[in-house]
Formats: sequence, structure tokens, C-alpha cells
Amino acid sequence: MTALYRWPEYDASELHRARSARVQQAMDDRRVDALLLVGPDHIRYATDFRAHLTNESEWFAALVRRDGDAELFLPYIDETIASPYPELPWVTRVHPVASWSAATANPLTWVRAVAAALAGLGSAPRIGIDGVDQVLLSGLREALPAAEFVAVATDLHRIRREKHPIELVLLEAASRVNAGAMEAALGAARVGGTDHEVLAAAMAYQQAAGVEFVTHSVCNLRNGSGDWFAAGRCFAEGDPFFFDIGCYGVGGYASDAGRTGFVGEPRDAHREAYGHLLEAHRIAQSLAVPGAKASTLLAACNDYLAAQGLGRTPYAIGHGVGLRICELPTLFSPGLMDEDVALVEGEVIALEPETTVVVDGVETVLKIEDNFVVEAGGLRRLTIAPDPSEFVGG
Repeated sequence: MTALYRWPEYDASELHRARSARVQQAMDDRRVDALLLVGPDHIRYATDFRAHLTNESEWFAALVRRDGDAELFLPYIDETIASPYPELPWVTRVHPVASWSAATANPLTWVRAVAAALAGLGSAPRIGIDGVDQVLLSGLREALPAAEFVAVATDLHRIRREKHPIELVLLEAASRVNAGAMEAALGAARVGGTDHEVLAAAMAYQQAAGVEFVTHSVCNLRNGSGDWFAAGRCFAEGDPFFFDIGCYGVGGYASDAGRTGFVGEPRDAHREAYGHLLEAHRIAQSLAVPGAKASTLLAACNDYLAAQGLGRTPYAIGHGVGLRICELPTLFSPGLMDEDVALVEGEVIALEPETTVVVDGVETVLKIEDNFVVEAGGLRRLTIAPDPSEFVGG
């Protein structure tokens, strides 16, 4: 079993200062007095608090003021606590909400707790919100009729695109662990083995390395397009397959990556198609420079695949990676994203071309995904498997 990964040390105070400054600027730009956040990634970006990810935004909330002070609403306490975290002195209070259930399952309790804190903002505050459910928002408006609620989720996503150097260090660390997990998964594929065993090897590697959270784990074996889930299928000689896995590493920063593998000797048509997929991936990488339009990557990749008689990537060729495994920028087609953005230096993206090939009447899906930093001269790949020296006792 893999030993614990040597996660990088980093200046948490500097990271908080840099992220908080961006949040405060966004608040200034939208002229809001405070933020009410329920997304775990937005909460962490603004406050450094690590919310559980089990039920995404259903359990936790944060009230963030213009001066950076914050109050949290937590499901695992039963009274308000002042100055609860010495390492997070800007978190001034934590308040209880209904325990271990969705906020929308106990809306009156949630609204009562949150409205009491919002009342301290003044007589007619402007409050920025991310993904607050409409039932909860309706309750807050009834409790605080003079308050104005302003949607700021898109603004918060946008300020996170360009990464701070510390964020890049943490994203690289998560990507290296995820790359090691992919190597472990490929090594677990065997004739007579199952798709579940491949994913179990990946998850065991991630957990043993000390990730914060395993995000997703899918494997497509003889399943065509549209369904990526493992189902206990057994590998046969020559089988191609792909898997897509992810994790959050130290600091909550993510990696999302995937590989195509073969059990035994692949058929010539599968080998040839995979070679073309790799070339499509290289084409996309070569175009991904600062200033390049997002849509050009998908178009070039699909033009190449179509010219080889192969199936196109039927969705975005990629996306940003950060405190979410999938965040801005979206790398898709015009009309299927709000804005055909230009890539910016310092953001981290995943590139994931996919293709299909039909052999003996059977459609097979092939896919590859890696994480990269967009730098002035092009991309720098992050999903490089660590060597033994990068592990405790290695």
C-alpha cells in the first residue's frame, strides 16, 4: 500500500489574504454589504473553512462581511460559539442549524438562524448570495423585507479563474497524487478482473496518500457512450476501457483526470483509434495558450477526429480545475457556454478529448484527461505520477 504523500507546506495566511482580497473586491464591485454563501467551495475560498462535501450545499452556510469577518452555520453544534477556531480568527461565531439534514428539509429552522445573524447588518443591507435555495431565500425575504438579495455566484466563479502561486502548488500536488492513482488503476486491470477492482485500486491509492476527499470514480468497459459507471463487468483479453477519477488534496484543491487502458494485446483498430486520440489531445494542448478562445480547442480536436473517421468528443473538451473539480473556464462550443472566453495565464484546466470507434459492430469509447497550468509559453502538465521519494518513508 502507498505510504502517505509528502503534501507541500504552504503559507496559509498569505493564501487567505490573497483570496480574501479578491472576495472583498468582488463585494465592492457589486456594492454588497455581505455575502451569504452555501457552496462548500465558495465558503472555503472566502473563509478557509472546510465544509463537509457529503451533501454539497445542503448543510452549511457562511455570512461574510466586507471587513472579512465571517459567521458560520453548522449542523454539528447545538449552541452559538464565539471565536471557535484560533487558526481562523476571522470566523467570529458559529451557529447551530438543523442537524444532519438538508436545509430545505427544515427551512423554518434554517431561516430563523440565518435571519437573526443577517439582522445585525443594518436596516436595509444588500446581501450577495450564491446558490441559496428559493424556499430558503423566500423565507429570508419575508423575515427581512428591507434587505436586498443580489446574485453573485457568477462573480465568485470568475474571480477564481487565475490562480495564486500557492494555489498552483496545491493543485500540482493533488494532480500528482491523482496521476499515481491512475497508474495504480491501470495496473489493476487483468483478464477476469472487474471494473470495480480498477476503481478500488485508484481509491486505495488516493486514500493512502492522504487526500481530503475522493470526488468521483467511473469506469467504462464495453458500455458504449452515455454511461460511464462501473457495473462489475469482467475484463477479457484485448479489452479497451477508460476511467475518470478525481480527488481533493490538501487545502481542498482538486484534480480530475482519466486514462484509456487495454487488457492484453489490443486490436489494431483500437490501437489506431487510441493513437489518433492522443494526437487530438496534443493538438488541443498546442492551442491552449493565453488569449486562445475556448471553443477553438474543441473545434480543432473534433475536426481532427472526424477526419480520421472517429466519433467526436460529444461535450466540452475541458474545464477549469480549482476548489471544484469542474469550474471556469468552460471549454465548449459557442451557444453551449455563456461566453467564449480567452484563456488566461495562471489558470488550471483539464483537457479531456473522447472518441468512439466501432469494431465488429461494438462501439467502444476511448478517453484521456490531464490537468495543466496555462503559462505564457503554453501548457505545463500537472498530472505526472510522483516518484517514491515524494512519499513519507519513500
